[in-house]
Amino acid sequence: MSKDDTAGEAGSAHGYEVGYGKPPKATRFGVRPQPLRAKRPPTSDRPGSDLDLAALLDRPIVANINGRRTKLHLHEAMLHGLFRRAVAGEIRAMKLFLQECKRAKLLEPPPQQPSSGVIQIPSGVPIELGSRLVRLVGLPPWDEETFSRFKVEYERDVAHLKELKEQAKAMYREQNR
Repeated sequence: MSKDDTAGEAGSAHGYEVGYGKPPKATRFGVRPQPLRAKRPPTSDRPGSDLDLAALLDRPIVANINGRRTKLHLHEAMLHGLFRRAVAGEIRAMKLFLQECKRAKLLEPPPQQPSSGVIQIPSGVPIELGSRLVRLVGLPPWDEETFSRFKVEYERDVAHLKELKEQAKAMYREQNR
């Protein structure tokens, strides 16, 4: 019996012809060793898993700034790199950096504030009354109704303080006799 005869018998019996690219059915799907694969990382750290994207973007990263390793927020590290590229002369980086500055409202003029830290209270207004008005109402000029209401209250408080001082002086004199 030749090789072809046995193959023909097995092939004809089952209707399957053994030949090139057609192994015998008995050994066709034998146990073969599988290639070694590295283990997959845990699913929680892989992109597309249930990991919170906001938490991932809010985590600090380690970056080299001026030769020092520093922990920075992701956006801050991006701005450092963008600034470095803009200073190097990269036009696109300059445009992006200016857009970021505009978005952070760094290119707008600061709100108008008094030119100095001194508040000028109108002449004839006692300093205590003026400071109370500034704290409770705001900077001068004040409307007449508000000013008169606070002035009446101030004069009443001054008269009461004067009375208390007189009483204290009288008590002091009586104790020292």
